[in-house]
Amino acid sequence: MRRDFTAFLRNDSGAVTVDWTMLGAAAVGLSLATAAMLTGTLNTVISRVDNELRTQQLSDDFVQFTAAHFEPLLEHGSVDGETLENLFTIANGMMNQEILDSLEWGLEQMQAGSISSADMAALYAVASVAYQRNLVPDQILESYFGFEPGASGGAGASDDSNTNSFAPNE
Repeated sequence: MRRDFTAFLRNDSGAVTVDWTMLGAAAVGLSLATAAMLTGTLNTVISRVDNELRTQQLSDDFVQFTAAHFEPLLEHGSVDGETLENLFTIANGMMNQEILDSLEWGLEQMQAGSISSADMAALYAVASVAYQRNLVPDQILESYFGFEPGASGGAGASDDSNTNSFAPNE
């Protein structure tokens, strides 16, 4: 009997399948345990980073009201400087995506010729902020609004051939 028991213990046929099954189950178990541990930790790290980014105060003091950006409006006389400064302050408080959406809508209205005086003034304010924040290629804003390239804070273009003439539907 002892000899049969020893022969049974030394017999390794079929043991490979059992070994690989057990090793595979252990690997899956360790993967699930690691994922469960990291999920809680990652959620904590993600919420900390999110909170830090939300409380971070970024300065955009470099964006300043530049009267030269509004020369076509001031020359037309449809809006005064104080109103333009207020519109600029509102535009400067907008998020970048809001500015881009406003520009897209305004340029479509401008090209269709269906923009009002108030919307044109707001569009110029949004364009001035976008120009100073470098949200849109300068060439686009220069062609629509006449901002001179390379000028500090931009300046109104003096060339009458620019497309910055103010002629909204009132």
